[in-house]
Amino acid sequence: MRRPFLNPIPLARLDARLAAWLFVLLAALVLTSAKANLQTDAVDYYAMVQRLVGDAPPILPHLPFVAQRSPGYPLLTLPLYYALGVAEPLTEVQPVRQPPGAPQPGAAPSASEATLLPPWPLPLRHLFFKDFPLPPPAGVVRWRILAAMLLTGYALCFAGLWLSARALGLLYPSLPGRSLLPLMALTSAVFLHNLLQTPTYATLTAFGVACWAAYAWVLAWRTGSPWAQAASGAATGMLALVRLETAAFAAALGVGLAALHRWRFAAWYAAGGLVPLALLLAYNTAQFGNPWHAGVLRGTMNVLTFQPDYVLSALVGPQAGLIWHSPLISLGIVGLVTGRSRELRVLGWGALALVALILLRVPVMYFCIGEGTRIVEGVPITCPTDWDAMQRLLRLDVNRYVIPLAPFAALGLRGLGTLLADSLPSPLARRPERGDEERQG
Repeated sequence: MRRPFLNPIPLARLDARLAAWLFVLLAALVLTSAKANLQTDAVDYYAMVQRLVGDAPPILPHLPFVAQRSPGYPLLTLPLYYALGVAEPLTEVQPVRQPPGAPQPGAAPSASEATLLPPWPLPLRHLFFKDFPLPPPAGVVRWRILAAMLLTGYALCFAGLWLSARALGLLYPSLPGRSLLPLMALTSAVFLHNLLQTPTYATLTAFGVACWAAYAWVLAWRTGSPWAQAASGAATGMLALVRLETAAFAAALGVGLAALHRWRFAAWYAAGGLVPLALLLAYNTAQFGNPWHAGVLRGTMNVLTFQPDYVLSALVGPQAGLIWHSPLISLGIVGLVTGRSRELRVLGWGALALVALILLRVPVMYFCIGEGTRIVEGVPITCPTDWDAMQRLLRLDVNRYVIPLAPFAALGLRGLGTLLADSLPSPLARRPERGDEERQG
């Protein structure tokens, strides 16, 4: 019997230790360097939570994009918001003004992307049990709402990292590759930007929910359990409710199951998807009086169109392209598409569907480069001064949208490692390990 060149047991131990250290490093970065300020998109999410819990006055008087935001993130903050209500009476909440030496807030910013609430840097560790009055016409930042948003994102993010390790262990029991996902996070400047600079965005929540969806998908495929299959549909549907673009990914998975004639799985997957659909209908009814309210589909800030220069820049451009700024995610998608198991290939085609949508989802700023300021829905939006400025915007935008694919890409990246190892000539060749490949049936 031919022995593998590398013994997987010590490698698995090294992998587990590396994963633990990377996990601790990410947590330490959050505790020491994360900022709690509301910015751009996050202001709308805060306002949505305000409306759900009946808080007043509104954070800003004019919020035209609130109806266009997906409600999954605000809805997921509600359990923590009410849990924090238990702690609120335990301390005397005093309005806190900016610290000594901080720049004095002036007039409202001339463009919406310059909004920072509160208008001075607010470290995460200084947030709790303090309300922050804002310059008129803005209202007050409530610590309880803001803390619920931040803790929801971070809790789902770090729980997702742990759950991703479980999913990899199901697929590759001898050498899981548990360190792959935290390694993806630490090598992605855009992920770290969202983790530390803009944690009040929906990105961390989408990432965490995607981790749950990846685990449920692997468990459903491996065990054939109807509950796991329904959980896969519910988690993937919830991902679409948090980040609307991922609806393309969720739909592609359903189509893939049908194409493989996995009708039972497809039925339970669709049944699970009814849970987030019911949440959406209930939210629309409560907020707009119409369960079929379609404001989320308007997308005033983006246009669906094919622009060759935009596509090339977003995909392969050195300043913004996915293959340069999300390299491990991109490589993981390749691993999914080329994987031997059908469960990975379905995920790969779903990932490609999402990437295709991202490449066609062009921000309106692309069409006004060098034109100064454009008014969109009564809100001033600063146009990029030149193509380089557009590239910087594109880098943050496009690479942020693929972050929910990271948990699935980790599965593909580990599978790609197996394919490469199996293709090497003896003595580097290794025999396939039980559990590494798909169990048919």
